[in-house]
Amino acid sequence: MIKIITDSSSNITPEESKALGIGLMPLTISFGTQEFRDGIDISCEEFYEKMQTGGEFPHTSQLTEEQVEGSVMEAFENGADEVLLLPLASALSGSYERCKTVAERHDRVYAHDCCCTTVMLKLCVLHALKMANAGAKVYEIIDALKELRPKLKIYACLDTLENLRKGGRLSTVTAIIGAVLKIKPVITFSVDGKVEMIGKQFGMNKAIGSVVSAVDKNKIDYDYPVYLIYTQNDKNSDALAGKLGIQYTEKGNICPVIGTHIGVDAAGIVYAEK
Repeated sequence: MIKIITDSSSNITPEESKALGIGLMPLTISFGTQEFRDGIDISCEEFYEKMQTGGEFPHTSQLTEEQVEGSVMEAFENGADEVLLLPLASALSGSYERCKTVAERHDRVYAHDCCCTTVMLKLCVLHALKMANAGAKVYEIIDALKELRPKLKIYACLDTLENLRKGGRLSTVTAIIGAVLKIKPVITFSVDGKVEMIGKQFGMNKAIGSVVSAVDKNKIDYDYPVYLIYTQNDKNSDALAGKLGIQYTEKGNICPVIGTHIGVDAAGIVYAEK
């Protein structure tokens, strides 16, 4: 039996992981001296409310080797023959390096960089689980994930630049100018997992329109899940859904670890191309 283990940036909830038999390692969010395990000590709703009203700006922490080692040992104790670790992109966090280090200490543990996070990572994890349940070998699963990753698309528009500024990823001057001009960035992930800005629009309606234009509806592969995503408030996600006019699998609130960096009222789509 191959045990698939991921982290909470995948937007897989503890309830889902238990039902599916997926190992889930919670990342940590800190508000000052207070630490919360993503999805365990704090929910999405609680996180976004605290971020807006708590005064302290949140910070996130990567997985520790001890945390990864503990998850691996638990998997073996529960009957796993092999373990496949699928953390968030190495371009976004040092968590993959921790997983790789632990994997190198064991003969039957493997770590793969899916070069993505949030529901893109969830899509990869579910695909890996499906293959594992069908009897695929670990190397076959990793090869399939490498083939799948270039087909995965994410397009999202952010309503605020403030979180990027507070997180040190944007200058104060740029953030102030953006706020005054009501600039809404449109982002995607490169195939190596880096966040790329593909547009700046004046106002959320134009930003949503930019996402719609980026999506080639004729290429959506409905053999894979299609996810709509939002942070805290789904009003912009509903507007995006209305303009896209497509079927989608589910609409989800982005987990705290990722929401820390993009702020509230974001909206986007994740899907696989044919």
